Amino acid sequence: MSNPLIRNALAVMAGLVAAMIGMAIVQTIGDATLPPPPDLAGVEDPAQAMELIPVEAQIAMALAWFLGALAGACAAIAISRRVLPAWIVGLLIALLGIWSTRMIPHPDWLIAASAVLPLVAVLFAKRLMLRRIEAV
Repeated sequence: MSNPLIRNALAVMAGLVAAMIGMAIVQTIGDATLPPPPDLAGVEDPAQAMELIPVEAQIAMALAWFLGALAGACAAIAISRRVLPAWIVGLLIALLGIWSTRMIPHPDWLIAASAVLPLVAVLFAKRLMLRRIEAV
């Protein structure tokens, strides 16, 4: 594709799709290996429900944000051959993570992880995809 604007827009969209799929896969694996406690179903208060979720499951959630953003950033770089679309994907995933952790009270460390890990994932993707990045 010769138009860089269209290529970059497609890279961001594909990166977001890849990130969401990656996050869903990791979260599904986490839910299968670390099922929610049985007494969670009867809890109506979201803050109290979050206290019942094991730390390991919360770590799996943070890992899903990291690996999903990594997949999305790699897809964006592969398509656009530039890093900027990957940063856009990482920033959007971080914003979504902050938004979702603010809707239901989460521990502070998990809120921070939702903001920082997707951006760290972009740095990893940049390193992994270095050969695909065009010299500007």
